[in-house]
Amino acid sequence: MRESESLTLSDGRVLSYAVYGSPMPQTTVFYFHAFPSSRLEGKLWHSAAARLNVRLIAPDRPGMGNSTFQPNRTLLDWPNDVLALADHLKIHKFYVTGLSGGGPYTLACVKHIPKERLAGAAVVSGLYPVSFGTAGMLFFARMLLWVGPWMPGLVGTMLDMAMGKAARNEDPKVFEDLLMKEIESRPEVDRNAMKDEKNREAFIEGTREGLRQGGQGSAWEARLNGSPWGFELSDLDIGEEGVPLALWHGSDDINCPVAMVLKAQELMPNVNLHLKDGEGHVSYAFRHQEEILQELIGIRDF
Repeated sequence: MRESESLTLSDGRVLSYAVYGSPMPQTTVFYFHAFPSSRLEGKLWHSAAARLNVRLIAPDRPGMGNSTFQPNRTLLDWPNDVLALADHLKIHKFYVTGLSGGGPYTLACVKHIPKERLAGAAVVSGLYPVSFGTAGMLFFARMLLWVGPWMPGLVGTMLDMAMGKAARNEDPKVFEDLLMKEIESRPEVDRNAMKDEKNREAFIEGTREGLRQGGQGSAWEARLNGSPWGFELSDLDIGEEGVPLALWHGSDDINCPVAMVLKAQELMPNVNLHLKDGEGHVSYAFRHQEEILQELIGIRDF
């Protein structure tokens, strides 16, 4: 594991990333973390990636972890950063996957990265356009998506007061206690997955690192997620003639309700949807990494 790598981009920004998985990889997967989170979330996938001879590259998005905040960025700016990082690492063809708030960035890559370089994509417990409806979503998540497009500065201040200050506390127990209290409102299946000793440290440290700079990066993500994305799902070139795309979603997800992924499937009839009864928002990803990666890298040989 290498968890503090960085690349200086052409515009002077720093793009920070971690490397997990196999030291002698056959395949590369770029992993896009949830929101708010960071590159350290990728550690949850380390063992599964290593078993499958996969190198997992987990970058921090702008304003999170050690990556420089990027004013006025759009979802479609992200694929350019991914391509710059791939070129820096001398990776021509690769796969992408994103968890939760990393889902829109995965779909942006499907839209923007040529299929000659993008071998396949997977979205796990993904967030989809708010125009699909937010019924059944946690109130705090809905509030971020409602307010974020209009007042990202206020959202950033709220996030920093609520969690950023604790994330910067020298005593890591302060943030851990705060996060463990916050998850008590989640479904039992998610609480159990988050508290499981196999997942707990990476979940806590990934979230803490994502808020260490403050709430500005996450607030901009709320703005982007709650606004039109700049592309339509129906316009994505997916399937056998395009980029293979799989969606993984739990029936008991209250962060990104299942109705959203069903509407996404209607607009993308060539996707492979895995809908699992009894799984929540993070439990699917925390318990089934190997299954998700196996299908992703098995979609197409190259």
